[in-house]
Amino acid sequence: MKEKDHEIVFKHTGYRREDFSVCVGCKICASVCTVNDLDIAVNPQELLLRLFLGQEIGKEDPLVRYCTSCYRCAGACPWKIRIPEVVRAVKESLGMEALFEKAFKKSLNIWGRVYEPFVVVMAAPDLLKGGYIKHMPKWMEYAGFHLPHKVKRLKPLNASEGLDPSEKGRS
Repeated sequence: MKEKDHEIVFKHTGYRREDFSVCVGCKICASVCTVNDLDIAVNPQELLLRLFLGQEIGKEDPLVRYCTSCYRCAGACPWKIRIPEVVRAVKESLGMEALFEKAFKKSLNIWGRVYEPFVVVMAAPDLLKGGYIKHMPKWMEYAGFHLPHKVKRLKPLNASEGLDPSEKGRS
């Protein structure tokens, strides 16, 4: 992506080039990035800096390739820069459709919601090809976080347990 294509990013995100100058380089975004948790060196602040300076951004950039748009970086950013939207706009200008976006769209078409195990299965062939299967346990940990948990059954209230009638409903 060359400098002239940066205008596409600014158009899609609603940001101006000057808006990225507020980034103070604190790297909090990098510290909470899920891709960084997988030992793939990613620094969202660096992407913002390259956009600000008008430098070239390639398809090989790890953030552009592997960003899952989890918005952890946006939530942690002191300036609330929506980095996943910037990454999506960069991908759009590069003509890329992320593997996870494909899987998310397909999941939405089938079930009307994102079903995480389906997304992982859809991503498996590319993960095997790229040698990223070693990161699968960590991704499953993230996916498992969103799966529904069993709800403990509450003990039914029973008057025969010797409770004072005024105490019913307080246990």
